Amino acid sequence: MAAKFKFIAKMAKKIKRIFTQPRILIWIFFILFSLYIIPSHAGNGVEISYVAQNSPFAGLISEGGMIQSINGMQIKSISDYTTAIEKIKPGEVVSIAVNGEVYRKLVGPDPNDNSSAYLGIHVKTPSKTNLELGLDLQGGARVTLNPITVKGVEFNQTVFDTTTQVLMARLNAYALKNVVIRQIQDVSGNKYIIIEMPGEGSEKIVDLVKSVGKFELKVMNETVFTGDAIVPPIGEPTQDMQTGQWKVTFTITPKAANELRDAYLAHTPKDPKSCSADTDCAPQFACSHDIAGGGLCLPRIEMYLDNKNMFSAPPAQSLYETWKYGEGSKNLVVETNTPESAKQVKVVLEAGRLPNQIKSLNVVSQDYIDPKLGRDFLKGAAFAGLAAILAVGAVIFARYRKLRIAIPIMITGLSEVLIVLGVAATIKWTIDLPAIAGLIATLGTGVDQQIIITDELLKGKASESWSMKKRTKVAFGIIVASVLTTGFAMLPLMYPGFTGLYALRGFAIVTIIGVTIGYLISRPAYAKLAEILLSE
Repeated sequence: MAAKFKFIAKMAKKIKRIFTQPRILIWIFFILFSLYIIPSHAGNGVEISYVAQNSPFAGLISEGGMIQSINGMQIKSISDYTTAIEKIKPGEVVSIAVNGEVYRKLVGPDPNDNSSAYLGIHVKTPSKTNLELGLDLQGGARVTLNPITVKGVEFNQTVFDTTTQVLMARLNAYALKNVVIRQIQDVSGNKYIIIEMPGEGSEKIVDLVKSVGKFELKVMNETVFTGDAIVPPIGEPTQDMQTGQWKVTFTITPKAANELRDAYLAHTPKDPKSCSADTDCAPQFACSHDIAGGGLCLPRIEMYLDNKNMFSAPPAQSLYETWKYGEGSKNLVVETNTPESAKQVKVVLEAGRLPNQIKSLNVVSQDYIDPKLGRDFLKGAAFAGLAAILAVGAVIFARYRKLRIAIPIMITGLSEVLIVLGVAATIKWTIDLPAIAGLIATLGTGVDQQIIITDELLKGKASESWSMKKRTKVAFGIIVASVLTTGFAMLPLMYPGFTGLYALRGFAIVTIIGVTIGYLISRPAYAKLAEILLSE
């Protein structure tokens, strides 16, 4: 009995020493921080994934917000959201609670179904974690493009950047969100553009980025000119302080200006009908107001991008009068009611064509992973990680046959994986299959280094001149060499010039982060923990 009390007293003393060590406390802090940052802590509701430009709630709510209720009805799932919006009728005032704030707006009819109300809000089930998952774990599309220039034209960095910006503008014009565009260059100097989009609807990017882009300006369904007639650059959206309208200026060629004048006058009645609102005008016409407030029903000028009507409005009466007197105007201004609409106009004008130097975009590769298959990959990766942990634990126990050694080694190894995930959640680094391979490599490397520390301490304990600090110092000398060699071995995988190997950058970065965290945080903590547990 006395021996039992003596053992308990000794263990209590060791535990007290453990929780007074600065290295161990730092380690515990990072574990607790990771446990806090990885879960999303999202409240009840559905997450807003996208708000359309023509939504009545545009500019009030934004993507990432959580919808808790609609017209007093609690929203806890996608089915709740669908049920709530089905009850809304056009012409009603809708109240939406987002992140504790209530927003009220009058909603109109759905453009595709006049009997239904239009909110223009897309939602999704909120993620349970703050981890960003890659395409291979949540599904999505990836396209690698090789831009081909016109014969005799050098593909310099300026053209490279402009091409990338136009592609992004085009994808934004089609309301595709969470798109990532990356530039890479191989060792031979060949330049590539990689476009990635996770989740549902990502298959659209394949067809969109393969085309050069077709901008058309139409009057009464007749194409007047295309994107070739637009002279860059496009002006930035600015607000007229007198009228409050937002304006986007752009320039067209003199030939296109004359063609627009002639085509417009050909479709306009000699005596346009007076109006006070668009409803007073015939289809494809709209009410154009002058400064005094009078209105005329004039044909709409429509902007199309890849055969999709992106914007339409009648010309200002002053411009119409200029055309009537036989003058063309190459400097045009598009006026909108909101800054969001003005940005949309700028995007459409910019996305109409790639730089003149680009002849075509060759698709080097294209991959699409169905989101359901991505979830299966995620489960498979989780099972693989669990199997690796169990295998490592079995090997450690078989080597030492002591739980007081095997358990701390496993806990420390798992803590490194947890802290790496915490770092990834903090910096929004994407976790994909190569990154999970890096996590497993981190676990294996960490266990190896902890075995080195343990063996050195046990070796020293068996000798007469046993010194904990001395043996720990020897172990860390070996570990430093291991960390440096691992880090330098991973660097080539991060270099964009190695086009094929660059796909493994997630593995390289996670491995480097893992061994660095191990050396600076978990390894010193384990060394001190092992010293205390192995001491008499």
